[in-house]
Amino acid sequence: MPEQIFEVPLEDFFHSILPPLPRSQGDLIAEVMAKLEENDTIDKDNNRWSAFDVDPQEHSENDAKAFHGLTRIWKNVVSAAKEVDGSLEQTFRLVISGHVYIHSDQGRLCQPDAFNELYPKTQATTAQRHSNNSNAKRRKMPEDYTYVYDIANPCQFNKDDGANQAIEDFNKILFDMEQVLARDPCRRFTFGTTIENRTTRLWFLSRASLLRSTSFDFMTDRRRLVHLFLSLAFSSLHDLGWDTTMSFSHVDSFSRRQYTIDVDGHQFTTTEVLSDASADSPLGRATRVWKVKDSAGHPRVLKDVWLETDRKEEHLIVEDILKATESIKSDRNLTYRAELEKRMLKPIAHCRVLVDDEPVEGEPVKGQPDDTGAIMLRGYDLGSAHLVKLLPDKASTPALPSSITHCTPGDRDSVPLSSSRLADRINANSQHLDPSAVSPPQDSLGQVDPTDATNVSQRKVVNYSGCHRYHYRIVFEQCATTIYDERNLGNVLNALLEVTRAIWIMYQAGWVHRDLSGGNIYWFAHGNMGLLGDFEYAVRISEERRHDVRTGTPFFMAAETMKDDYLFTRSQRNQHKSQNRNTTPNFDSIRKPKPDLPIPVSTSKLPFSHNPLHDLESVWWIIVYVLFFDEDEARPCRDPESRQTMMNELFHGQLEFGSRLHFLRDMSQGHMVAVEKCLSSSFAPAVKLLAALASILVDAYEDSERTHPSKIDENSFNIHSDFMDPFLADYYMGPLSTIRLIPVKATAKKRDNPTPPEETDSERPSKRSRTSVNIINTSGSNLKRGHNSSRR
Repeated sequence: MPEQIFEVPLEDFFHSILPPLPRSQGDLIAEVMAKLEENDTIDKDNNRWSAFDVDPQEHSENDAKAFHGLTRIWKNVVSAAKEVDGSLEQTFRLVISGHVYIHSDQGRLCQPDAFNELYPKTQATTAQRHSNNSNAKRRKMPEDYTYVYDIANPCQFNKDDGANQAIEDFNKILFDMEQVLARDPCRRFTFGTTIENRTTRLWFLSRASLLRSTSFDFMTDRRRLVHLFLSLAFSSLHDLGWDTTMSFSHVDSFSRRQYTIDVDGHQFTTTEVLSDASADSPLGRATRVWKVKDSAGHPRVLKDVWLETDRKEEHLIVEDILKATESIKSDRNLTYRAELEKRMLKPIAHCRVLVDDEPVEGEPVKGQPDDTGAIMLRGYDLGSAHLVKLLPDKASTPALPSSITHCTPGDRDSVPLSSSRLADRINANSQHLDPSAVSPPQDSLGQVDPTDATNVSQRKVVNYSGCHRYHYRIVFEQCATTIYDERNLGNVLNALLEVTRAIWIMYQAGWVHRDLSGGNIYWFAHGNMGLLGDFEYAVRISEERRHDVRTGTPFFMAAETMKDDYLFTRSQRNQHKSQNRNTTPNFDSIRKPKPDLPIPVSTSKLPFSHNPLHDLESVWWIIVYVLFFDEDEARPCRDPESRQTMMNELFHGQLEFGSRLHFLRDMSQGHMVAVEKCLSSSFAPAVKLLAALASILVDAYEDSERTHPSKIDENSFNIHSDFMDPFLADYYMGPLSTIRLIPVKATAKKRDNPTPPEETDSERPSKRSRTSVNIINTSGSNLKRGHNSSRR
């Protein structure tokens, strides 16, 4: 999360961001206030609410009990509103839970002090929200639990009013709001509320921004509290963040919730989650991928994503790439468009998701394309908001093992992921500089440096346009298996061979993919073919050079992409050789670079650009990942501890490139003994395959950068044919084609807890988005495969 967020004036938050007041004749708030005075809900003599004899900080009970008077105020406000206007229908109620856990179908999530829950009458319209399937073979979902699918506006209370308490509440409310967005796919955004003694703030979190209001005193500014309660009690699901184009369908035999999703008027029902790890990140694209069935029962793949407003839809990018292949010149009689098309997921339906306040059952979805600015903020201009610093300092956290974009001020092709990355659009008022010329110090993720001495409260957003996201869905015809889930090693390698052919054709057409990962490469069994997906970050090479952008998935990013600089130049090669001269090759240096072997720091002035070699290196890292996170079911790993150690260094999820660069270099020089020892013995040919591919890659890097810093030799990029040759060699592929893979975690479970006879592999869900391998990094924190490692 950013060090700084937008603080919105209270008046603006209430009238542009909070759900609108229910439609009613006259001044609803004034009439409700009058009734509250009549029934003594308001103690006018003492200028406070009657439900609070003393301030919360003077209360002797815990936080929940100290604030319990809010429920009495809520009930009286709702009753008074219904007296004023009998047509009003309540949709939400206030629950002060006292640290009761909120659950999902994946277990318990968080413990807000209070929340707004769907009113029982509203719940009745979706009666199976958390019902049990009588045929369920696994854990059932208890009906007396409170589920995240039914709550909105989590709240955190603290009796004391101080800076430390405010920071504590911020951390808690952010986690609560994150969980709402991460665990309920029907949620577009969420609100939150924090109160320290009497100081009240409102919060808003979407996939594009985290905002908070300026504060008010709920005890004396009673009109504000009444306004807040009326907005929440009578809000529509749409205005409180629900996506009305997605609805609960049923609970399957594994107690997993399934959904019906509208895509351009066509209905698809989910059957299985293929990927949802990036949904854990509160700010970002929140990509979710499901296996679905169409109305005829045919299996398809559906992707749901929040794209930056200046980004093209994926189906248009795919069409641009295919069109570019038509211009490829070749002596061979090849139709490159057809060759690439059969190696790509084929879009069959797509749309910008439309939102409508009152959808009508049985009618086509109508409304406007959903947008984090024009729709969610109702077009509110954040130019009147300030950036405020929330925390005194922030320790570095691992990056997500899912796709991320690192933006810099010169990037015109990309939009910042968070509000803190609007630095290039922030005007330093004291200097009256042009917004495009101002760039506060940034950390490695492009976030504003918290040590920057500029007065944060003086910074104002000059232009927020283009920094929002729109909601996009696309459905693909082929229902294939990701590399994560494919259990035959031969199929994995064949899929990567076909994908290498695909990215070669893309390169010939002048394009690079920029986000190859285990989650967007598939094995399509029905076609005996590898397929490539996720073209959201693909760009023409000429465009890439005009923009200073880093994209990718950290587990699979090329070392140069992580560094955002060239690492195989002549000076760095000489330094690398001198460091290793007259020494016996030691693979331990790969796992952790020694202090006397510093990673070369480039002094280049040539702008770094993603090139085809970086796509090929991503393919290489996918093989490494598969070999370390899986093992041969018949011949398990001989040294699990060594494997764990090497996994920690190579796949820590941080944008630290040193150990990966050493690993690639040393593999290219044939130092494979340590790797072979810590993997399944049957993987030996695969390790030799890695070494052969690494040698081809490193040679190409060095050839392309011999002319650095004047230029990069593009003639050295065309190594795809050489890179594919080892995949075609029986020497490597013969012994590997029949190996059945099993996840590392599954083998550990098998050793510790043998599978009961009644539970077979065919029955058990095998989602990599749900299967985690704990990796203990050097800082002692846990990193789970496929999940956000920065969870509180």
